[in-house]
Amino acid sequence: MDSGVCWAEYTQCWSNGNGEEQQEHGVWPVTALGFDVGSEVLYAGDTSGQLTTYALGPEGEELEQLASVQCAHTPVRRLFAAKAGRVFVQTDDSVQVRTAGGRKCFGRTTTPNDAFTASAVSCTGKEAFVCTSAGAGSLLNLELGSVAYRASVESSVVAVDYRPDMLLLATSSGDLVLRDPRAGFSVSLAKRAAFGSGPGCHTTDMVRTVDTRVFACGSLGTSVAGYAEPGAVVRLFDVRKMSEPVLDLEPEYSHVPVRLYADEEQLWICHDSGLLTTRSLTVGSVDVAPPPAEAYAEPTLSSYAYMSAFGVSPSGSVAVVSDTDGVLHVWSDSTEPQMSTGIPSDLYVPPMVFHEEGPLIDDESVPLSSIGMGCLVDSPLLSCMDCERQDDVGRPVAYVDARVLGSLKQMGAVGYAPNPRTQRRNQQPFASPAWRQSWRNVGGPADDDDDELTRGRSKFISQQQRSRRRQDAVSARASSQSGDPADRSTADLPSSGEQQQQQQATTALAPSQLRRMRIEYSRFGVEDFDFSLYNGTQWSGLEGDVSNAYANALLQLLYFSDGFRSIVVEHSRDDDCSDASCLSCYLGFLFRMLSDANGASCHASLLLRVLAERPEAAALALLEDADGNPATSTPYAVLAQHLLRFVLEQAANECKLTCEPPIGFAQRTRTVCPACGTAAERTAHVFAGDLEPPQGSAALASLLAGGAASVRRADTQRGSDQPADFLTLVSRALARSDTTRAWCAGCRSFQLLRTDKRITAPPAGILALNFPVLDAAWQLSLPNEFDLEVSADGDCPVRALPPGEGDGQQQCRMQLAAVVSSIRDTPKGAEHLVVHVREPRSAGGGWLLLNDFLVQPAAESSVVAFGDWWRTPSIALYALAPEYEETPVTQCCSTPSMSSTLILTAPTSILDTTTSHKGLTIHQRRRVGKAVKPNYSIPRTRLAAAKRNMAVPLTQAEAARLLTDQSFRCALDAEFVVLEAAKMEVFGDGTRELHRPPVHTLARLSVVRANGGLLHGVPFIDDYVAATRPIEDLATQYSGIHAGDLTPGVSPHKLSTMKEVYRKLRLLVDAKATIIGHGLKHDFRVCNIVVPVAQLRDTMVLFQSPKHIRPISLRFLYWYFERKVIQSGEHSSVEDAQATLKVYEHYVECVNNDPENGLENTLNDIYSTGSQLGWKVPESGLQQ
Repeated sequence: MDSGVCWAEYTQCWSNGNGEEQQEHGVWPVTALGFDVGSEVLYAGDTSGQLTTYALGPEGEELEQLASVQCAHTPVRRLFAAKAGRVFVQTDDSVQVRTAGGRKCFGRTTTPNDAFTASAVSCTGKEAFVCTSAGAGSLLNLELGSVAYRASVESSVVAVDYRPDMLLLATSSGDLVLRDPRAGFSVSLAKRAAFGSGPGCHTTDMVRTVDTRVFACGSLGTSVAGYAEPGAVVRLFDVRKMSEPVLDLEPEYSHVPVRLYADEEQLWICHDSGLLTTRSLTVGSVDVAPPPAEAYAEPTLSSYAYMSAFGVSPSGSVAVVSDTDGVLHVWSDSTEPQMSTGIPSDLYVPPMVFHEEGPLIDDESVPLSSIGMGCLVDSPLLSCMDCERQDDVGRPVAYVDARVLGSLKQMGAVGYAPNPRTQRRNQQPFASPAWRQSWRNVGGPADDDDDELTRGRSKFISQQQRSRRRQDAVSARASSQSGDPADRSTADLPSSGEQQQQQQATTALAPSQLRRMRIEYSRFGVEDFDFSLYNGTQWSGLEGDVSNAYANALLQLLYFSDGFRSIVVEHSRDDDCSDASCLSCYLGFLFRMLSDANGASCHASLLLRVLAERPEAAALALLEDADGNPATSTPYAVLAQHLLRFVLEQAANECKLTCEPPIGFAQRTRTVCPACGTAAERTAHVFAGDLEPPQGSAALASLLAGGAASVRRADTQRGSDQPADFLTLVSRALARSDTTRAWCAGCRSFQLLRTDKRITAPPAGILALNFPVLDAAWQLSLPNEFDLEVSADGDCPVRALPPGEGDGQQQCRMQLAAVVSSIRDTPKGAEHLVVHVREPRSAGGGWLLLNDFLVQPAAESSVVAFGDWWRTPSIALYALAPEYEETPVTQCCSTPSMSSTLILTAPTSILDTTTSHKGLTIHQRRRVGKAVKPNYSIPRTRLAAAKRNMAVPLTQAEAARLLTDQSFRCALDAEFVVLEAAKMEVFGDGTRELHRPPVHTLARLSVVRANGGLLHGVPFIDDYVAATRPIEDLATQYSGIHAGDLTPGVSPHKLSTMKEVYRKLRLLVDAKATIIGHGLKHDFRVCNIVVPVAQLRDTMVLFQSPKHIRPISLRFLYWYFERKVIQSGEHSSVEDAQATLKVYEHYVECVNNDPENGLENTLNDIYSTGSQLGWKVPESGLQQ
């Protein structure tokens, strides 16, 4: 052992009391050791299941015992530091997360026949992977305390190394298996290696370094001839080629290596005799054996003892070896060692005092109350549960199976339905209405908040109408007053300043206007909810009751970005875009709807549905799960940054801009190898800059914009105690230098490459900045504007300065335009996103708060100031000052200003032929591939004619009249199918509560002519919309849609994509055409389009009596005027549109004949006839 310098033994102590106690009460050898990452704490677990924490004392003295707790009744096998003050414990029958004081935070158990054999914690400390003896693997989320994924793995796993991109397993039989977590933990033959080939081959431990090297130790077994090979050896593998080992590390003399540990610099090898040797990992490459290092320890064990566990501190200066005698041997390289890496922590482990003497429990006559209990010094007992230790997890709502509701027969207050046997008996939870109301408001006092926002007014339009009629009937003086006090205008909504004064009693929580907005449903559906109570401005909000609605804040941010909005709106009018799932087109549709709404509530369900169908969005984990939570537990603040990058990338590729994109900046990346001087340079467009934490962190990973994660080394002022200001963070984000271990083509090995990323020119329009998520609240105030100076050379290539302090060289002024924030209603509640945007200068230039469908003015101080626990910054947008703008972004677009009428005069579809896959998504192509193949012996014209619908395209004269004459009229009707059934809860008293209405989608759209002439009443649009998602209910009786009607390649009708149908409808709205229909509000809501009221002629509204609430059906109105019956079987949108046109013509005739009393007399007669018939049309169609 002359190759190194032996460490000195720091101290030696018994793991369970002193030596006399060991001889008297028996030995509990330590089986697992671990160190805390943020404090000077050593964890030790023994064969009895006891977990003990120690602290180092002076040299030569025993370790100071801090706390001890019984984790299980089986031996502790593994200990990992999850994070500062948290330790992951694996026993034979359980896995747990405990604090340094012993409190249990999380736990999972298994059966005795399927014991846990190995486990590993990820580098972030948020996830852990455990294996059982039967080959069951589980990925645990340590923050949520749940199982994130289950997979089948190899049996008898002895060592695990888990990372988000790789799972490495070592079995007792000598197999090393590499699995991919991103592909469901699948494994291929090329990613499996054998430690040895002998019959007795086995592995005892395995460890992976920071690069691609994997070290495994074990026995190679016996040869074919029966002679023993070199028994114990450490073998080196490369994860890039796991088929065979790279080389072997010979053991030290006769010592047998049994445990391994690796950090960034050294490989630690622990032998059965307690000998510790190290090898340097910073010298050489993958295919070269690491040379021995200068550190090794050789504890003195008794004749019959051997090593039972060992551990190395994160700092690498302390090593602990335990033996089977129950002795802890602590070795160190200095007299004042430090176990942690110096990370600051406020961890406090209360010392525990144990009774030295106590009665034995061998005598059954001794009462258990006489046994002393360990007490805490100057600290409350763990049984004292204060509010900070209590977690309100709520109680999930148990929804009734849709099959039960579909077959429910109600008699009085009792409903009967056959049992589908989808749940076990007596497992349905029931709750009182008071508890349901309190659980619904778990995010905060929602009722009080709504009273502040709505001023006590009812949220439902139907209730408002009843209250208004009741007041009119009681008080005759209401008509003489200037206005009805119950019908207050939305202009008197409380301002942000007034609400802040009203909330002085609840200053500990987020203001009511920033909390999550919830939609309540009456029996009339979502159309009855009065959104105007939450918005008194000309800007429209977005509803949050749809999937992936967290994107609402980001969509509003992009809508108020003038340059980006102009590009996607113009692209949506381009006839050359044939991509059925073009994200830019649907963004343009949404932005045009927001512009036309003029303060009315909108929803982005069509765009979000297309986003959910994009396979790239699912691969990037941008979608929410079925419960409305992020799929990968990513904070919404980070998820919004990922979604912004994805949307901007897709828009840049789809719009084919001829100039610099309006959001982002050009960045030059230069990579240099310091060893050989090889340099590489490239220029790319970066959509957002990533800010560093104000304090800085040596272990911070660049998770955004750069793509691959890289650990940043020490930078300027990185380790200073003084936090950096915002302008300094902006300068670092736009000009940074990173050091990353990567492959060097010149050296042909992995080297620490230096990468310099610099902005080359000021942003063309908008600068987006991403904020990192901190453990503590941000303490900063965003500047309203700053000067950005970019120079080609010099020590400071990029500087963000206060206004007026630059020298004018490539200088521009950036003004704050929008801020996206993450809000928490309660400290432990779920988060949601809100956005503050600056109004356009033409509208005043003030600040707006957009929280889903709530829109109201906001004070600038509430936008720029961060410091409260409930608000976290996510994205900040700074726009170029008007005096520095050069080229308007609209000049970068080469598309026409209005869609062509060819889509109405000569309509075509990418679905016209079965073999046309252009513009379809992957899922659509698979459906088309499974469809019935066409008969190619029939000419294509005959194939198209066989699938021709009832529509007759517009003539050129009609198209010219549509564009030039605003008197063009048409009648419209649509049919819908159900994508998702309603979520409804039925309680024990027979009452029902609607949690979410059914989700509909357009299935067929028919538009008929209403301008007179020979083609009067003939449809010019009759499109069936191809389905791209599974349909829950076709509702054939009401929609007329049968199975297969919406499937490409199978449908007997000529199909169109949703985008093609929407563009036709959009063209009619843009051309100011008058649209006649029945119940158009619901139809256009499902179609996700807003039509100005001046263009609508809704017969349901026209024939609505102010004295009655009940609307009249189209079937009854048509029978009343024509004495004919429609909708006797299945509905037809063409028939309904033609019937609506007939009813509207009778309305015009009624008004023209008697302008004063004609309509009123007709309504009275209709309601009288309807009351007599019970609003049912006679079967014969004739009045009895």
